[in-house]
Amino acid sequence: MYTESIKKYSQAILTSLVIFALLSFYLYLRRGYFDLFIANKVFAATSLIILAVVLLIGNLGRLYDLFDPLLIYRKHLGIVSFFAAFVHGVLSLFFLSSRFSIDYYLYNLPTFILGLVGLVILGYLFLISFKKIIQKMNPKVWWLHQVWGARIAGGLVFLHLILMKYPGWIRWYQIGGSDDLVRPYLPPASILAAAFGLFVILARVVEIANRNLAKRIIPIIFVALILFIGLSFTVGMIKSPMALRAIPSVVLVSMDDQLQGLTE
Repeated sequence: MYTESIKKYSQAILTSLVIFALLSFYLYLRRGYFDLFIANKVFAATSLIILAVVLLIGNLGRLYDLFDPLLIYRKHLGIVSFFAAFVHGVLSLFFLSSRFSIDYYLYNLPTFILGLVGLVILGYLFLISFKKIIQKMNPKVWWLHQVWGARIAGGLVFLHLILMKYPGWIRWYQIGGSDDLVRPYLPPASILAAAFGLFVILARVVEIANRNLAKRIIPIIFVALILFIGLSFTVGMIKSPMALRAIPSVVLVSMDDQLQGLTE
């Protein structure tokens, strides 16, 4: 039993490390450097994505037998999500004061409160995940706390991200990335994380509305997610002229030949 628990935690941690590494590499490509401030962003995005995965596993497990084996990892992934969020909070409050001053928190008070309450709820779910606590609680009450706690925390963290980032997203779609970015044509990682979070929310809403219909609609929503991400990269290429420098000259020559062919 103990060995099996270690195995599940190991797999959850490994999954989280892969997500963390991919996000870190992506942000390094976009910005050209990696420091504590960027790492803090990665911890935040990793926490949101893992929490969304926890909610999605429950959703898909109820609809498709294929995902049933993943249900046993929700608790372990949820705990890893809490620790990632906790590190994000500690770094923001105590190690990045030059970026996040008291005035910053006061100016963004609703956003700060949403994130803080979400973190507290995840912390509570972590505390009641211990075996001794579980044995003292009514099983139905414990399950309700876990299920609704994860949903509420996920919603709060999602809103925290939206309120904090949406002005920058609008600006990026309008004019592209700023000049201080090495690759400004790459969409902000927060857009990709938020898109995945929205996919999970829509999947759960569709399931609540009509469970049988959800089996057919969720794959369509997933395709829409892929198309949105692809469209975002396309917008980035269009809005950022320097993106052409990243395209091999062979591709550019081919594009010119195709355009000439259309005009002949």
